[in-house]
Amino acid sequence: MRRASACSLAIALIVTVAPVARALPRGTHIEVFKRGLNFPVDLAWVPGTRKTFFTEKNTGRVRVLIGRRLLARPCVNLDVNSTGEAGALGIALHPRFKRNHWLYVYFTKRDPLENRVTRFKVSHNRCRRPKSILRGLPASTGYHNGGQLEFVRGKLFVSTGENHNRSLAQNTKSRLGKILRLNADGSVPNDNPFGRRNPVWSYGHRNPFGLAHRPGTAWLFESENGPNCDDELNRIRRGRNYGWGPGYTCGTKGVGPQPVGPLRRWTPPIVPTDLTWYRGAIKRLNGSLYMGDFKHGRVHRFRLNDRGTRVVGHNIVYDASSGVVDVAKGPRGLFYIVTSSSILRIVKD
Repeated sequence: MRRASACSLAIALIVTVAPVARALPRGTHIEVFKRGLNFPVDLAWVPGTRKTFFTEKNTGRVRVLIGRRLLARPCVNLDVNSTGEAGALGIALHPRFKRNHWLYVYFTKRDPLENRVTRFKVSHNRCRRPKSILRGLPASTGYHNGGQLEFVRGKLFVSTGENHNRSLAQNTKSRLGKILRLNADGSVPNDNPFGRRNPVWSYGHRNPFGLAHRPGTAWLFESENGPNCDDELNRIRRGRNYGWGPGYTCGTKGVGPQPVGPLRRWTPPIVPTDLTWYRGAIKRLNGSLYMGDFKHGRVHRFRLNDRGTRVVGHNIVYDASSGVVDVAKGPRGLFYIVTSSSILRIVKD
């Protein structure tokens, strides 16, 4: 995120307000799934099981939940720098996790100070055999780290922030301020748009926090934190420029060659967080894109047209009154909402 800011994150950790439902589907309610957590950031559920992995931003731990039971021993305890927006951030499971047991984590390493993506082999709930498949991403400022991971048709997409250097966002030879596309082993696919050895898929990003795709398609969506204006929801396309860079003006498509405008933008900012395309046990939520809102503690729902190119409906599904960090499908196919200290879920009455 602008993850929201160091100040707003600190406030989120010390202020608690009773959640208030807002436009939940009929026949559903919110329940607390797990409370008392240490800044969870991203969930990864093993489909068909009761097992969920999640990252803790500040501790660097990858934790394991079996149902509601939090295992005392983490899957791994990463050596992280958690200054500002840095720390243990995104997590993803390989699409064939049940066969290969590969788990991926995006985190800010303390020494050397850099952002990297490391792949682990999970065995008996322990993350073993680490292999860094993406490393050397500058993290000197502690801000604009990006940090999300998403598999689409077997390729791993990685969001990177521009480390508070907007000129890097327009430089397609830099990996910062980008959406990167990698093979599962970290190599670069031959059909990437900027050359066989270049992992860049799209550019002109400030601090892309959320990534999600619609299952069964190559549609990829991204949420992005703007400066003091223009938080964005974007549809990400191969080789396109999303407009952030030197000289950016609020309310425009942006700078550089043929910038792409967002599906939605927010001024003043709302601090958008992670995304999910939901299809699960809560039928009235199916078929839409969802996004967390850290500033207001909301879950946004977006209905898109048949081509996924335009928002045709937008409403607030839930108001947690505490910063929402992640939204995801989880155990039993239910809809899960992550705040800075708890995991909630929408369940049937």
